[in-house]
Amino acid sequence: MNLGSRTTITDYRAAWATPYDLCTVGAASGAQGAAEKAAGAASGGTSPDSAKYLYALCATTAGHYFEGGVSPAQAKEIAAALTLCPDHPKRAVLEASAGAGGALDADRANGKLVYTGKYLVGKDVVPGTWQSQGDKVENCYWEISDAQGNILANNFINVAPQFTIVIPASAAGFTVEGCGFRWISG
Repeated sequence: MNLGSRTTITDYRAAWATPYDLCTVGAASGAQGAAEKAAGAASGGTSPDSAKYLYALCATTAGHYFEGGVSPAQAKEIAAALTLCPDHPKRAVLEASAGAGGALDADRANGKLVYTGKYLVGKDVVPGTWQSQGDKVENCYWEISDAQGNILANNFINVAPQFTIVIPASAAGFTVEGCGFRWISG
């Protein structure tokens, strides 16, 4: 396992003593066992080297995967990697991060998470209170319209902190450009 240009480690557990936020695997030795093949498939990886990348995640102890906000695909990678390194010292943090990523996927499927696009209220998105995504919102346009396409409420945000909007049940359309919103209550 090659961590940066200065440190070479041959067992991912040895990397746990230092908070590496990026690890890469230069070469793997031996044939992949059933556990590595299963983990690679579970991660969504299609390469025979998928397990190699999961072992790199096993060696990592800081950075993006530990800060929450992972994508649904990254949540699958975390779950698969933890089958290869179940004794990871930050397992609970990784599981929480993966859970948050899985929740994003579920919210998107249930019409409770949207990004740039045009949505029908009651079909694509649910009415209620929505929160902008991210601590800082830039270049964001949102619009709520009725069944005739008349604008009920809209705004262009040049720059602002996180904010909420309400989509009434009587609305028919919701348009978002340049930002995202997540449903927080009905």
